[in-house]
Amino acid sequence: MILSIELRGDTLHFTGMLNRDTLMLYSPFKLLNNVSGAINFDFTALENIDTAGLAWLLQQLTRAKERGLSIALCNVPKQLLSLAEVTAVRPLLPISN
Repeated sequence: MILSIELRGDTLHFTGMLNRDTLMLYSPFKLLNNVSGAINFDFTALENIDTAGLAWLLQQLTRAKERGLSIALCNVPKQLLSLAEVTAVRPLLPISN
């Protein structure tokens, strides 16, 4: 399974696996260049994430903040929450649900 990130309206929909093997498909991540204001990251169809995926996500949150974007993470999978807790970065994630 690969990673697909699709911008629809004000939401980026993540499908597949966000891990060290799929990240290079979205490096550099250009989809944030085309948005302004508030944007949601919807993880409903995200099947897997590893620590590399979490690091990439934190990098994108930093980039978004630098550009003045407001990010909300939606439908966050338990695996992502567990990784964030174990690595002590949970407070950095703007989870909306």
